Amino acid sequence: MAFWWVNHKQTVRQETQGGYIWSPKHNANGAKNVSYDNLARCQVGDVVFSYAYAKISQIGLVESEADTAPKPPEFGSTGEYWEDDGWLVRVNWQPLQQPLVPLEQFELIQPLLPKRHSPISKTSGRGNQGVYLAGLDEVLGHLLIKLIEEHADAAINVHLLVLAEDRDTAHALLDDVQALQEIVSTTERDALTKARLGQGLFRHRVAEQEPICRVTGLARQEFLIASHIKPWRDSTHAERLDGANGLLLSPHVDKLFDRHLISFDSDGQLIWQHEAAGDALRCWGIEGANVVQPFSRKQEQFLRLHRECLR
Repeated sequence: MAFWWVNHKQTVRQETQGGYIWSPKHNANGAKNVSYDNLARCQVGDVVFSYAYAKISQIGLVESEADTAPKPPEFGSTGEYWEDDGWLVRVNWQPLQQPLVPLEQFELIQPLLPKRHSPISKTSGRGNQGVYLAGLDEVLGHLLIKLIEEHADAAINVHLLVLAEDRDTAHALLDDVQALQEIVSTTERDALTKARLGQGLFRHRVAEQEPICRVTGLARQEFLIASHIKPWRDSTHAERLDGANGLLLSPHVDKLFDRHLISFDSDGQLIWQHEAAGDALRCWGIEGANVVQPFSRKQEQFLRLHRECLR
């Protein structure tokens, strides 16, 4: 997990509302730009701080690695001199209830700023618009999270909960690699690898039973995540590919479900216990499941175990 700081005063509204960051691949004169190249270095799960108008007003989690993409049409006349070919990184943005003003915390932040390509001036503390996306030292990243956490709302607390569990996730992925190495069949190993990424055979089997997100009602499957009900690490090889052991969920809902902050009863009603989960759902305008229908007998067997771990 890495930490990034994006200076996007000109495009902050378009990028945060659209769920992405975008930059051209080169300067207007064709020269390389380190802060543009940084988009290609982003990894899923990285943290991005949105800085505009002297404030960090949003925090985001990277949801996809950089893709080549044209300049977003919603930019309009903004950046007319930018080349059309650029990098686009999907980011799950969450607004801060109380923005963080770095200048007010400059004594803490200044010693930790990058020596080169700093997102703000190391002398004045004001934004450096010559830098679009800056990489941050891990210590500075955690400091900013700590400062944000003091005034965070429920949705941000869920974001921070995800960050706190990243180390556990990394260990789980190592366990997955070891499990895959024990499988003799190359075909099965490839299928399981795709399943772990929410693609391939597992995703297809889940979609056959659960074609839309039960919570949001979203039917555009390209935007949904195939989430295991019984965790991958605890499942047998057969269960890992079983469509009954999964749901197609919108990304923000998946984060709660995957960490047992929400679940479903046997009739399909959305349930939760954790106060932060309830507050986050209300922030997102979710009062319950959009689609309420019973689960199959096999799905219910997996969900019974999931409900037992509800926080």
